[in-house]
Amino acid sequence: MPQSQDGEIFRPDVTILPVAQAVPVRRERFAIRLSPLDLERRAWKRRVDTIHVNTDVVIKTVARFDEMLKDLGDDVEGQCLVIPAASGAGKSHLLARLQLRPALVPFRDEFGPVRPLVYIKAPSPCTLKTLGLALYFAMTEKELSANLKEHDIWTRVRHQMHAQLVSIIMIDEFHHAFRGRTSDERRTLVETLKNLVIPDPNDPLRPPGAELRPISLVLSGMPWLKRVLKEDFQLLRRCVFKPITPLGHSNACVKKATKFLALVEPRLGFPAPCGLSEHDMVQRMLKASNGYTGRMMHFVKKAAFRAIQAGAPSIGQVEHLGFVFEEIFELGPRRNPFLVTDISTLPKMKEIEFEKLTRLMGTAEAGAETQDDDAQ
Repeated sequence: MPQSQDGEIFRPDVTILPVAQAVPVRRERFAIRLSPLDLERRAWKRRVDTIHVNTDVVIKTVARFDEMLKDLGDDVEGQCLVIPAASGAGKSHLLARLQLRPALVPFRDEFGPVRPLVYIKAPSPCTLKTLGLALYFAMTEKELSANLKEHDIWTRVRHQMHAQLVSIIMIDEFHHAFRGRTSDERRTLVETLKNLVIPDPNDPLRPPGAELRPISLVLSGMPWLKRVLKEDFQLLRRCVFKPITPLGHSNACVKKATKFLALVEPRLGFPAPCGLSEHDMVQRMLKASNGYTGRMMHFVKKAAFRAIQAGAPSIGQVEHLGFVFEEIFELGPRRNPFLVTDISTLPKMKEIEFEKLTRLMGTAEAGAETQDDDAQ
Protein backbone atom coordinates (compact mmCIF):
# COMPACT_ATOMS: atom_id res chain seq x y z
CA MET A 1 0.00 0.00 0.00
CA PRO A 2 1.60 3.32 -1.05
CA GLN A 3 2.64 5.81 1.57
CA SER A 4 3.96 9.35 1.50
CA GLN A 5 7.26 10.28 3.07
CA ASP A 6 5.50 11.66 6.13
CA GLY A 7 3.78 8.32 6.77
CA GLU A 8 0.25 9.12 5.61
CA ILE A 9 -1.59 6.70 3.37
CA PHE A 10 -3.05 7.91 0.09
CA ARG A 11 -4.95 6.64 -2.95
CA PRO A 12 -2.94 4.16 -5.04
CA ASP A 13 -3.25 6.22 -8.23
CA VAL A 14 -1.83 9.41 -6.73
CA THR A 15 1.77 10.54 -6.92
CA ILE A 16 2.70 11.99 -3.53
CA LEU A 17 4.99 14.98 -3.29
CA PRO A 18 7.25 15.21 -0.22
CA VAL A 19 6.25 17.93 2.23
CA ALA A 20 8.38 19.25 5.08
CA GLN A 21 6.93 18.79 8.56
CA ALA A 22 5.51 21.93 10.14
CA VAL A 23 7.25 23.22 13.26
CA PRO A 24 5.18 22.25 16.34
CA VAL A 25 3.51 25.18 18.04
CA ARG A 26 3.75 25.31 21.82
CA ARG A 27 0.40 25.89 23.49
CA GLU A 28 0.05 27.59 26.87
CA ARG A 29 -2.96 26.77 29.02
CA PHE A 30 -4.33 28.95 31.76
CA ALA A 31 -6.98 27.99 34.30
CA ILE A 32 -8.85 29.88 36.99
CA ARG A 33 -10.89 28.52 39.86
CA LEU A 34 -14.61 29.06 39.29
CA SER A 35 -17.33 28.95 41.91
CA PRO A 36 -20.33 26.61 41.45
CA LEU A 37 -22.42 29.67 40.51
CA ASP A 38 -19.90 30.73 37.87
CA LEU A 39 -19.83 27.20 36.45
CA GLU A 40 -23.62 27.16 36.30
CA ARG A 41 -23.68 30.50 34.50
CA ARG A 42 -21.01 29.35 32.05
CA ALA A 43 -23.08 26.26 31.21
CA TRP A 44 -26.16 28.47 30.77
CA LYS A 45 -24.28 30.73 28.35
CA ARG A 46 -23.19 27.72 26.33
CA ARG A 47 -26.79 26.58 26.04
CA VAL A 48 -27.82 30.03 24.86
CA ASP A 49 -25.00 30.06 22.32
CA THR A 50 -26.38 26.90 20.69
CA ILE A 51 -29.85 28.33 20.05
CA HIS A 52 -30.88 28.13 16.42
CA VAL A 53 -34.15 29.06 14.74
CA ASN A 54 -34.82 28.05 11.16
CA THR A 55 -35.86 30.85 8.83
CA ASP A 56 -37.18 30.57 5.27
CA VAL A 57 -33.73 31.08 3.76
CA VAL A 58 -32.15 28.44 6.02
CA ILE A 59 -34.78 25.85 5.15
CA LYS A 60 -34.57 26.53 1.40
CA THR A 61 -30.76 26.63 1.34
CA VAL A 62 -30.42 23.39 3.29
CA ALA A 63 -32.92 21.74 0.92
CA ARG A 64 -30.94 22.92 -2.12
CA PHE A 65 -27.70 21.73 -0.53
CA ASP A 66 -29.23 18.31 0.08
CA GLU A 67 -30.08 18.15 -3.63
CA MET A 68 -26.44 18.93 -4.39
CA LEU A 69 -25.34 16.05 -2.15
CA LYS A 70 -27.64 13.62 -3.95
CA ASP A 71 -26.14 14.63 -7.31
CA LEU A 72 -22.52 14.09 -6.24
CA GLY A 73 -20.84 11.56 -8.49
CA ASP A 74 -23.74 11.44 -10.97
CA ASP A 75 -22.87 14.51 -13.03
CA VAL A 76 -19.78 15.12 -15.13
CA GLU A 77 -19.79 18.67 -13.77
CA GLY A 78 -20.05 19.97 -10.22
CA GLN A 79 -22.32 22.67 -8.87
CA CYS A 80 -21.73 25.98 -7.14
CA LEU A 81 -24.02 27.11 -4.34
CA VAL A 82 -23.51 30.82 -3.62
CA ILE A 83 -24.81 32.52 -0.47
CA PRO A 84 -24.47 36.31 -0.82
CA ALA A 85 -25.46 38.46 2.15
CA ALA A 86 -24.52 41.57 4.06
CA SER A 87 -22.12 41.66 7.02
CA GLY A 88 -23.40 39.81 10.07
CA ALA A 89 -26.48 38.46 8.28
CA GLY A 90 -25.75 34.87 9.27
CA LYS A 91 -23.69 33.45 6.37
CA SER A 92 -21.16 31.66 8.59
CA HIS A 93 -23.91 30.26 10.78
CA LEU A 94 -25.71 28.88 7.73
CA LEU A 95 -22.51 27.27 6.42
CA ALA A 96 -22.04 25.63 9.82
CA ARG A 97 -25.49 24.09 9.54
CA LEU A 98 -24.74 22.72 6.08
CA GLN A 99 -21.65 20.99 7.45
CA LEU A 100 -23.79 19.00 9.90
CA ARG A 101 -25.16 16.68 7.20
CA PRO A 102 -24.30 13.07 8.15
CA ALA A 103 -22.96 12.26 4.67
CA LEU A 104 -20.15 14.79 5.15
CA VAL A 105 -18.54 13.26 8.25
CA PRO A 106 -14.84 12.45 7.52
CA PHE A 107 -13.69 8.85 7.90
CA ARG A 108 -10.85 6.53 6.97
CA ASP A 109 -10.83 3.61 4.57
CA GLU A 110 -8.10 1.11 3.68
CA PHE A 111 -6.23 3.77 1.70
CA GLY A 112 -6.36 6.59 4.24
CA PRO A 113 -8.50 9.61 5.14
CA VAL A 114 -11.68 10.39 3.22
CA ARG A 115 -12.86 13.99 3.55
CA PRO A 116 -16.12 14.62 1.65
CA LEU A 117 -16.11 18.34 2.49
CA VAL A 118 -13.33 20.85 3.12
CA TYR A 119 -14.24 24.13 4.83
CA ILE A 120 -12.09 27.23 5.03
CA LYS A 121 -12.59 30.87 5.82
CA ALA A 122 -10.99 32.86 3.01
CA PRO A 123 -7.80 34.51 4.27
CA SER A 124 -7.55 38.28 4.18
CA PRO A 125 -5.87 39.43 2.05
CA CYS A 126 -6.78 36.52 -0.19
CA THR A 127 -4.81 35.58 -3.29
CA LEU A 128 -4.77 32.35 -5.26
CA LYS A 129 -1.60 31.49 -3.36
CA THR A 130 -2.94 32.14 0.17
CA LEU A 131 -6.19 30.40 -0.74
CA GLY A 132 -4.21 27.32 -1.76
CA LEU A 133 -2.21 27.41 1.46
CA ALA A 134 -5.43 27.59 3.51
CA LEU A 135 -7.00 24.68 1.63
CA TYR A 136 -3.90 22.55 2.03
CA PHE A 137 -3.80 23.17 5.79
CA ALA A 138 -7.51 22.37 6.11
CA MET A 139 -6.94 18.99 4.46
CA THR A 140 -3.66 18.00 6.13
CA GLU A 141 -3.22 20.20 9.23
CA LYS A 142 0.25 20.91 7.87
CA GLU A 143 1.55 24.23 6.65
CA LEU A 144 3.22 24.59 3.30
CA SER A 145 6.01 27.10 2.92
CA ALA A 146 4.77 30.48 1.72
CA ASN A 147 7.91 30.61 -0.42
CA LEU A 148 6.54 27.93 -2.74
CA LYS A 149 5.31 29.05 -6.12
CA GLU A 150 1.58 29.33 -6.72
CA HIS A 151 1.63 26.43 -9.21
CA ASP A 152 3.47 24.16 -6.77
CA ILE A 153 1.02 24.95 -3.97
CA TRP A 154 -2.01 24.17 -6.10
CA THR A 155 -0.41 20.99 -7.44
CA ARG A 156 -0.21 19.76 -3.84
CA VAL A 157 -3.74 20.98 -3.12
CA ARG A 158 -5.15 19.08 -6.09
CA HIS A 159 -3.25 15.93 -5.08
CA GLN A 160 -4.79 16.08 -1.62
CA MET A 161 -8.27 16.71 -3.02
CA HIS A 162 -7.96 13.58 -5.12
CA ALA A 163 -6.26 11.51 -2.43
CA GLN A 164 -8.93 12.34 0.17
CA LEU A 165 -11.87 12.05 -2.28
CA VAL A 166 -12.96 15.62 -1.63
CA SER A 167 -16.38 16.31 -3.16
CA ILE A 168 -17.22 19.78 -1.81
CA ILE A 169 -15.11 22.85 -1.12
CA MET A 170 -16.82 25.38 1.16
CA ILE A 171 -15.31 28.87 1.38
CA ASP A 172 -16.68 31.46 3.79
CA GLU A 173 -16.14 35.20 3.19
CA PHE A 174 -15.09 34.48 -0.38
CA HIS A 175 -15.39 38.17 -1.29
CA HIS A 176 -11.91 38.62 0.23
CA ALA A 177 -10.56 36.87 -2.88
CA PHE A 178 -11.65 39.79 -5.09
CA ARG A 179 -10.95 42.85 -2.95
CA GLY A 180 -8.03 44.81 -4.32
CA ARG A 181 -7.39 42.28 -7.09
CA THR A 182 -6.75 43.17 -10.72
CA SER A 183 -9.07 41.88 -13.43
CA ASP A 184 -6.39 39.35 -14.48
CA GLU A 185 -6.02 38.08 -10.90
CA ARG A 186 -9.79 37.71 -10.56
CA ARG A 187 -9.98 35.88 -13.87
CA THR A 188 -7.20 33.44 -12.90
CA LEU A 189 -8.84 32.69 -9.55
CA VAL A 190 -12.27 32.08 -11.09
CA GLU A 191 -10.65 29.92 -13.80
CA THR A 192 -8.96 27.79 -11.13
CA LEU A 193 -12.25 27.21 -9.34
CA LYS A 194 -14.07 26.55 -12.61
CA ASN A 195 -11.59 23.75 -13.39
CA LEU A 196 -12.67 22.09 -10.14
CA VAL A 197 -16.37 22.33 -10.98
CA ILE A 198 -15.98 21.61 -14.70
CA PRO A 199 -12.97 19.26 -14.99
CA ASP A 200 -10.66 19.86 -17.93
CA PRO A 201 -8.81 16.77 -19.26
CA ASN A 202 -5.91 19.06 -20.19
CA ASP A 203 -5.72 20.77 -16.80
CA PRO A 204 -1.99 20.73 -15.84
CA LEU A 205 -2.89 20.63 -12.14
CA ARG A 206 -4.82 17.36 -12.40
CA PRO A 207 -2.94 14.56 -10.59
CA PRO A 208 -1.34 12.04 -13.00
CA GLY A 209 -3.71 9.16 -13.72
CA ALA A 210 -6.54 10.67 -11.68
CA GLU A 211 -10.07 10.31 -12.98
CA LEU A 212 -12.05 13.41 -13.95
CA ARG A 213 -13.98 13.95 -10.72
CA PRO A 214 -15.88 17.23 -10.44
CA ILE A 215 -15.84 19.12 -7.15
CA SER A 216 -18.81 21.23 -6.09
CA LEU A 217 -18.41 24.60 -4.39
CA VAL A 218 -20.27 26.42 -1.65
CA LEU A 219 -19.28 30.08 -1.48
CA SER A 220 -20.49 32.81 0.85
CA GLY A 221 -19.67 36.48 0.69
CA MET A 222 -20.89 40.03 0.35
CA PRO A 223 -23.82 40.73 -2.03
CA TRP A 224 -21.53 41.97 -4.81
CA LEU A 225 -19.96 38.49 -5.01
CA LYS A 226 -22.71 37.55 -7.46
CA ARG A 227 -21.62 40.30 -9.83
CA VAL A 228 -18.01 39.06 -9.87
CA LEU A 229 -18.97 35.43 -10.54
CA LYS A 230 -21.08 36.55 -13.49
CA GLU A 231 -17.88 37.43 -15.32
CA ASP A 232 -17.40 33.74 -16.19
CA PHE A 233 -20.40 32.34 -18.04
CA GLN A 234 -19.31 28.68 -17.81
CA LEU A 235 -19.07 28.85 -14.01
CA LEU A 236 -22.17 31.03 -13.75
CA ARG A 237 -24.36 28.42 -15.46
CA ARG A 238 -23.41 25.95 -12.68
CA CYS A 239 -24.20 28.48 -9.92
CA VAL A 240 -27.31 28.58 -7.75
CA PHE A 241 -27.71 31.76 -5.70
CA LYS A 242 -29.43 31.66 -2.30
CA PRO A 243 -29.11 35.19 -0.89
CA ILE A 244 -29.94 36.07 2.71
CA THR A 245 -32.29 39.02 2.37
CA PRO A 246 -33.45 41.40 5.13
CA LEU A 247 -36.93 41.82 6.52
CA GLY A 248 -38.57 45.16 5.84
CA HIS A 249 -41.21 46.95 7.89
CA SER A 250 -44.30 45.65 6.12
CA ASN A 251 -46.91 43.83 8.18
CA ALA A 252 -45.77 40.48 6.77
CA CYS A 253 -42.13 41.17 7.68
CA VAL A 254 -43.05 42.36 11.16
CA LYS A 255 -44.98 39.12 11.67
CA LYS A 256 -41.95 37.08 10.60
CA ALA A 257 -39.66 38.99 12.95
CA THR A 258 -42.19 38.63 15.76
CA LYS A 259 -42.40 34.85 15.24
CA PHE A 260 -38.61 34.58 15.09
CA LEU A 261 -38.12 36.40 18.39
CA ALA A 262 -41.03 34.54 19.98
CA LEU A 263 -39.28 31.26 19.19
CA VAL A 264 -35.97 32.50 20.57
CA GLU A 265 -37.16 33.86 23.94
CA PRO A 266 -38.37 30.67 25.68
CA ARG A 267 -35.12 28.92 24.83
CA LEU A 268 -33.05 31.55 26.62
CA GLY A 269 -34.07 30.08 29.96
CA PHE A 270 -34.82 33.27 31.94
CA PRO A 271 -37.40 33.00 34.76
CA ALA A 272 -39.08 36.32 33.83
CA PRO A 273 -40.40 37.49 30.42
CA CYS A 274 -37.95 39.41 28.21
CA GLY A 275 -40.63 40.87 25.96
CA LEU A 276 -38.64 40.21 22.79
CA SER A 277 -41.73 39.61 20.66
CA GLU A 278 -43.66 42.67 21.84
CA HIS A 279 -44.43 45.12 19.02
CA ASP A 280 -42.20 47.95 20.22
CA MET A 281 -39.23 45.60 20.78
CA VAL A 282 -39.71 44.01 17.35
CA GLN A 283 -39.54 47.46 15.76
CA ARG A 284 -36.34 48.20 17.68
CA MET A 285 -34.82 44.88 16.61
CA LEU A 286 -35.67 45.52 12.98
CA LYS A 287 -34.05 48.95 13.16
CA ALA A 288 -30.96 47.69 15.05
CA SER A 289 -30.37 44.85 12.57
CA ASN A 290 -31.55 46.47 9.32
CA GLY A 291 -33.90 43.50 9.11
CA TYR A 292 -31.42 40.60 9.33
CA THR A 293 -32.41 37.87 11.78
CA GLY A 294 -28.77 36.81 12.09
CA ARG A 295 -27.94 40.17 13.60
CA MET A 296 -31.01 40.01 15.87
CA MET A 297 -29.81 36.67 17.19
CA HIS A 298 -26.35 38.08 17.84
CA PHE A 299 -27.74 41.03 19.84
CA VAL A 300 -30.03 38.74 21.85
CA LYS A 301 -27.28 36.25 22.69
CA LYS A 302 -24.81 38.95 23.74
CA ALA A 303 -27.47 40.64 25.86
CA ALA A 304 -28.40 37.28 27.38
CA PHE A 305 -24.75 36.63 28.32
CA ARG A 306 -24.64 39.98 30.09
CA ALA A 307 -27.94 39.36 31.90
CA ILE A 308 -26.85 35.88 32.99
CA GLN A 309 -23.56 37.18 34.35
CA ALA A 310 -25.40 39.91 36.27
CA GLY A 311 -27.89 37.43 37.71
CA ALA A 312 -30.80 39.33 36.14
CA PRO A 313 -34.19 37.59 35.83
CA SER A 314 -34.52 38.60 32.17
CA ILE A 315 -32.91 40.62 29.38
CA GLY A 316 -33.35 44.34 29.92
CA GLN A 317 -33.88 46.68 26.98
CA VAL A 318 -31.62 49.43 28.30
CA GLU A 319 -29.07 47.75 30.56
CA HIS A 320 -28.44 44.72 28.34
CA LEU A 321 -29.55 45.26 24.72
CA GLY A 322 -28.77 48.96 24.81
CA PHE A 323 -25.37 48.30 26.37
CA VAL A 324 -24.45 45.60 23.84
CA PHE A 325 -25.44 47.78 20.87
CA GLU A 326 -23.41 50.71 22.16
CA GLU A 327 -20.43 48.51 22.96
CA ILE A 328 -20.36 47.34 19.34
CA PHE A 329 -21.15 50.49 17.38
CA GLU A 330 -20.29 53.37 19.76
CA LEU A 331 -22.91 55.64 18.17
CA GLY A 332 -24.18 57.27 21.35
CA PRO A 333 -27.63 57.14 22.99
CA ARG A 334 -29.34 59.24 20.29
CA ARG A 335 -28.60 56.59 17.64
CA ASN A 336 -29.10 53.53 19.81
CA PRO A 337 -32.38 51.74 18.87
CA PHE A 338 -32.71 50.35 22.39
CA LEU A 339 -32.22 53.70 24.13
CA VAL A 340 -34.24 56.21 22.09
CA THR A 341 -37.76 56.96 23.26
CA ASP A 342 -39.45 56.91 19.86
CA ILE A 343 -37.97 54.27 17.56
CA SER A 344 -39.81 55.65 14.51
CA THR A 345 -37.66 58.80 14.55
CA LEU A 346 -34.39 56.89 14.25
CA PRO A 347 -32.87 56.86 10.74
CA LYS A 348 -31.80 53.61 9.11
CA MET A 349 -28.21 52.54 9.78
CA LYS A 350 -25.76 52.41 6.89
CA GLU A 351 -24.70 48.90 5.91
CA ILE A 352 -21.03 49.84 6.10
CA GLU A 353 -21.47 50.36 9.85
CA PHE A 354 -22.26 46.66 10.25
CA GLU A 355 -18.79 45.61 9.10
CA LYS A 356 -17.66 46.36 12.64
CA LEU A 357 -20.24 43.86 13.90
CA THR A 358 -18.83 41.19 11.60
CA ARG A 359 -15.30 41.72 12.88
CA LEU A 360 -16.50 41.35 16.46
CA MET A 361 -18.61 38.29 15.70
CA GLY A 362 -15.74 36.40 14.08
CA THR A 363 -16.73 32.78 13.73
CA ALA A 364 -18.89 32.75 16.85
CA GLU A 365 -22.04 32.63 14.76
CA ALA A 366 -20.92 29.26 13.44
CA GLY A 367 -21.24 27.52 16.79
CA ALA A 368 -22.80 24.23 17.79
CA GLU A 369 -26.45 23.53 17.20
CA THR A 370 -29.36 22.22 19.21
CA GLN A 371 -32.93 21.27 18.35
CA ASP A 372 -34.38 23.50 15.63
CA ASP A 373 -37.46 25.65 15.64
CA ASP A 374 -38.93 27.10 12.46
CA ALA A 375 -39.75 30.76 11.85
CA GLN A 376 -41.40 30.86 8.46
